[in-house]
Amino acid sequence: MSSDFPSSAALPSGHPKDYVLGSSDNERKRLTSQAAFLHNATEAAFRAAGIGADMRVLDIGSGAGDVAMLAADLVGPAGSVVGLDRDPANAAWAIKRVAEASRTNIRFHVTQFHDYAEPEPFDALVGRFILMYLPDPVATLKHLSTLLRSGAVVAFFEPDFAVPPRCVPEIPLVRQLEQWNAEVFRRSGARVDMGMQLYGVYRQAGFVDAGTSVHHLSGCGINREMVELFVAGIRSVLPKMEEYGIATREEIQIDTLGDRLEALGREADPQWVSTRFVAAWARKP
Repeated sequence: MSSDFPSSAALPSGHPKDYVLGSSDNERKRLTSQAAFLHNATEAAFRAAGIGADMRVLDIGSGAGDVAMLAADLVGPAGSVVGLDRDPANAAWAIKRVAEASRTNIRFHVTQFHDYAEPEPFDALVGRFILMYLPDPVATLKHLSTLLRSGAVVAFFEPDFAVPPRCVPEIPLVRQLEQWNAEVFRRSGARVDMGMQLYGVYRQAGFVDAGTSVHHLSGCGINREMVELFVAGIRSVLPKMEEYGIATREEIQIDTLGDRLEALGREADPQWVSTRFVAAWARKP
């Protein structure tokens, strides 16, 4: 594991100007909580893609480092993972977590994806919730494909906000927050249906033999951990909600939102299912 990143760096190209989730310790904590809920689905997708022992894996958009650590578990001590992220603060956070976990087969770089190069080819390219933010995911994958050996696999995990969450009975406050949240991503330029674009992107980038799977989070009744994760997501996008004129801090009342949602959930005792997440994989010819 190395700390190969500068003390400061300009945001690289390949991300929209209005990245909605921002860069903060609270957002990195949210990413870690989110990763726990998505771990099993992501691991299953990576295994289906063929990621396994002794591979060299390139993870793009590493964030807090959870996908890189998951991939490192799959490839084992004889394998290795390189994580790329645009944000020096993310890289520092991920490096600290990796060091605390005594992992030695993961390193991180802060770099533009189009600028990154390495002489030894990778066996796999992975990412989660990253292609949705790229202005040209096809061009990015075409470039990164040059870093892969023939037969290498690609595996990405992306949302499809075109299929909205459901809660029965419906909780109006939850529905309103979900609509505002989806609108923030749309206005930012993110591809809100990236999950269902993966196959087309792979084909245009020259990859073959694609496969896919679909995942949801779901439950019955109220789950405080899910409430807190939901509120953390609203907190991260709240500055953009206000900037875009979608909703105000006064309307959302973020500091009491968790308790209010929990109370409404206990009253409604609903069955719920999250937005759809799509995993897809393919290989380099």
